[in-house]
Amino acid sequence: MSDDDVESTVRTLLTTAGLSPSDDEIATLVAAYPTFKTGIDSLYAIPEVRYGAPGLIFTATPTFADWAQ
Repeated sequence: MSDDDVESTVRTLLTTAGLSPSDDEIATLVAAYPTFKTGIDSLYAIPEVRYGAPGLIFTATPTFADWAQ
């Protein structure tokens, strides 16, 4: 992906999100985008886990702990 493509992608994502950062912030995001993109792509690189449930699941059901004992 060329630098122009990366900048275009970052600007499109920011516009879609309704954000308008400064030029310095955009430059920082453009520089970091390829690393983040590679990391995110690696999450889907293992075919066996594509449709699996995430390893960490938060259950919001409260449990009672008797602290008086």
